[in-house]
This record gives sequence, C-alpha cells and structure tokens, in this order.
Amino acid sequence: MNMIRHTTVLLMMLSLFATGIAAQEIYKGKVIDAVTNEPIPYVNIGIVDKGIGTVSDEDGFFRLFIDRTEIGDEELIHFSSLGYQTLNISVANAAYILKESPNIQMRPADILLNEVVVSNGSLVPVADYIGYRNNGQKIFGYWKENMALGAELSTKIRAGKGRRQLNNLEFEVWENKSDSLLLRINIYDNDGVLGRPKTNLNTSQKNILYTLKRENTLVKIDLTPYDIEVEGDFYVSLELLKLYGDQELALVLAASDSDEGSYRKYASQDKWHKISDTNMAYYLETSKLVSQKKARKMEAKLAEAKLEQRKISGFTIFSGRMLPDVTILNNRTKESVTSDKDGRYSIHADKNDVLFFSKTGYKRFYVEIDKKDFVNVPMQLENESDR
Repeated sequence: MNMIRHTTVLLMMLSLFATGIAAQEIYKGKVIDAVTNEPIPYVNIGIVDKGIGTVSDEDGFFRLFIDRTEIGDEELIHFSSLGYQTLNISVANAAYILKESPNIQMRPADILLNEVVVSNGSLVPVADYIGYRNNGQKIFGYWKENMALGAELSTKIRAGKGRRQLNNLEFEVWENKSDSLLLRINIYDNDGVLGRPKTNLNTSQKNILYTLKRENTLVKIDLTPYDIEVEGDFYVSLELLKLYGDQELALVLAASDSDEGSYRKYASQDKWHKISDTNMAYYLETSKLVSQKKARKMEAKLAEAKLEQRKISGFTIFSGRMLPDVTILNNRTKESVTSDKDGRYSIHADKNDVLFFSKTGYKRFYVEIDKKDFVNVPMQLENESDR
C-alpha cells in the first residue's frame, strides 16, 4: 500500500514537472541593424515589469524563455538599445516569428545632440567629487544566482544644482566568484515613477562596457569618451551582460551608510525594486561648471585639504629584496598607489586607516596605521608559508 502511495506521488510530481517544462517556450533570434544588417550586441529584450528578460550576445543572438501559463498573447516583447528605435512584438506574433531564429531588425534612432548652454557669465570647469564611499563599514550589495542577464544594481547620486560632466566612476569589489563578468554602466535621470531611474542620459549612443576580472578590487572607469552631462541628481547603475566561466554568479560590492537608497532589476526590462536604504559605494570625479570666483575657492579648499593629509611611506619587500609593482590601497579614502622599481611607496593615511598591499602571485597583506610614518611590508608568495 505504501509503495502504491509513493508511486502515485512520484507520478504526480513528474507530471507537474513535465507540465512546467511544456509551459516554458523558447523565443530566439538575432538582432540586426536594419540599415547595415550588422548584428547589434547587448540589446535589452524582455517583457516590461514582468521579470522576464535577457540580453543579446556580442553577435546579436538571444534566447528568451517565457512561461505561457503566466504571460498572455497580448503582452509585448520589448527590444531596446542605445542608438536604436524601440521595437515591440506581441507574444502572440512572436510565437510564429521567433520559432525559426529569424533576424529581428532594429532601426537606428535619430542622433541626439547635447544641449548647448549659453551663459552671460564666464564659467569654468572645476574638479568636484560626488557619490559615496565605504569607509571600512561592513555594508554591501550583491548579485546572486537568481539574477538574469540585464539585471542592474543602481544608486541615486546627490549632485545638487548646476551642470557637470562625468569624468570617471569608481566602485569597490569585495567578492567575485566568476572568472570575469561583462558589465554595462548606465547613467539614468530620476524621472521615473517615485523618482526612480528612467531616461538613459548617455546620449553618445555608445555602450559603456567593462570586463570585471576576478582579481579586480578597486575599479575605475573612464567616462570622458562618452561626454555625459548631468544636471541635478541622477542614478548610476551596473548591468550584467555576460557571465564567463563555470562558477555561479556571486558578486559582492561595497556599499555606504548614506541613506538615498539602492534599487535592483532582476532581469532585462524588469521594474525597479527598492532593496535597501543604504547606497552602493559609487564614487565619481566630475567637472562642474562654476564662476571663476567659485572655482578659485573650490581649488584652494582642495589644495589645503591635501596639504593637511598625513603621508605614510616605506618599502615593499620579498625575500630580502625590494619588490616593485605592489598596489597599495587605503581602505578608507580609496587612494591607490604602486610601489616603484625600488619597492618604495608613499600614500596619504591617518591613524587607524587600513592599508592593503596586493600583487598577483602574492598573499594580500594589510597594515593598520598607528603613529609611525614609515612602514616596511614583507610580502609572501601565495602558495608558500612564512619564509
């Protein structure tokens, strides 16, 4: 009797499993430029706000899985990409169109030119740093295995009034189990529902791509080739485009104790979900347009602060010899330097700051700064015990 009952339950489970598989339909194709017939890489494809989405690969190919028990014929599969007009195909039509891996044509969008600002005053660009840093707090944000291609992790950046150009972006990686990840950096206006991200402010029509390798810790990305200008507050977002290697997705990034809040998309074309009141530690160098008088004040303040900073110096050493090309990172300020050909380094640091010393093939070493201004650091090979 027990055997019959167990067999019946097993058959029911197998039946439900088979039904689930049958309900999952695959929609596939290749996205190409309607004018040049060239493939369009990294197109966002999915059903808006439903958590169903993917991204085309570098050759324009995509595979989208849709559960037809949850998605009706009237829903639209949304195709969007920088530099192209948005395309929509209904699920009902896609059932026929996307069965034979067809070419999906997207037409180039009209070229957008940056607005020219005319001012009666004489404005000059001055370096201004905005965003958030982790100052040693155990606060983080992450992607796990439940994130699909097109997933994003976003934070609102308080920028205040005035126009500025974005020069570079910095963020800190605490863990990355993958061989490498291909990321896209998106800059959004805060014009969405409830002030969430919506309009992409990257009018260059060029994707900002970055391959994050397992050994990367402090990442700096040059934004100047994209001529991105913002006015007021905006969002910075990292988007997952490709996962390399056989390891599961597990990316942990440093966060900050500021309270603007962070948002996440779980798949391409998904809606934004608020995940935390803390911010991802995204930090930006910008050029702000200000009057010459204000520029002089800002530059003098920066110079004064730099003069007041204490400096720590010393040598990085391995097996009695000076070791060059060691990266030294101040965990609080995120300043990073490299020891020279003689193993000498010098970096700003205050008491209780933690300095991390790293070099490929060597164990990571850290030192907490006390009253000493001179610190020599003995490095060890990664696969060896103390020498």
